[in-house]
Amino acid sequence: MITIRFALYFRSMNQWIADAGGTKTSWLSSEGQLLEGVGVNPNTMSENEIIDSIPQVVRESNLTELYFYGAGCSSDSSVQKVMHAFQQVFPLSKRIEINHDILGACRALCGHQPGIAGILGTGSNSALFDGQNIVKTVASPGFLFADEGGGTWLGKRLLLAYFRSDFSAGLQREWAVAYPEWDTERLIRFAYGPELKGAWFASFVPFLYQHLESFPEIKLWVIEGFSLFIDQHLMRYPEAKQLPIHFTGSVAHFFHQQLNEALELKGMQLGRIVRRPIEGLAAFHEINFKRTHV
Repeated sequence: MITIRFALYFRSMNQWIADAGGTKTSWLSSEGQLLEGVGVNPNTMSENEIIDSIPQVVRESNLTELYFYGAGCSSDSSVQKVMHAFQQVFPLSKRIEINHDILGACRALCGHQPGIAGILGTGSNSALFDGQNIVKTVASPGFLFADEGGGTWLGKRLLLAYFRSDFSAGLQREWAVAYPEWDTERLIRFAYGPELKGAWFASFVPFLYQHLESFPEIKLWVIEGFSLFIDQHLMRYPEAKQLPIHFTGSVAHFFHQQLNEALELKGMQLGRIVRRPIEGLAAFHEINFKRTHV
């Protein structure tokens, strides 16, 4: 009888994992259902905006447990904001756990092994992981101050080159075709407007990637960003030249050759690159999830 009740209890559990960045959030259920939603960051969003970001399918799933890993969830106040938002939507849940996305990256990339985890997506971050806990992190106060090598930094670097007329003639022509609506005056006005979010800068990263092989200046800007990330993050860990350095995020995924080049110049070893940490988190939380891509 106890065994039957135990089995029925676990069949009734409806667990979800969420990995939230500044641009999008991946939601994975204990049944292996994967959804993509909008990004969540308590530092740039109101509580109502966080509530609105939760997909309808998740709202209607009778969620009992939620493990949320989110960008910006590094302070008590930001964690409490996210927690309160979720508690309003899931008042009957048995467990809601709010963690920083860097812990999610560590668990997804390192599992239970020591290593250094780097995030290069919309923003950037890093952590030294001992296999169980985060030993050390580097302050990453967002796109206004940091995010070296991340999408927001790369977007700002591209725009700075545009403002200062550092584009070659060919790149200038490609820019005019891709962004006929953006001239210097309008870019400046929008960049200093109240509606600006870091994801807007990161929206220019596909342009960089598309023209990476055609224009040498783009490769130099990308490696410049990665070199700054290494200097401002990885060089602060004395173990950086002994441990593998793993990365997650779309920027690391698409610009992996330039990232490897920047690391080799500093005598560091590139480990795994996983575009979406949700798949590694599925393994960590023992959810049977068929990996769709690397």
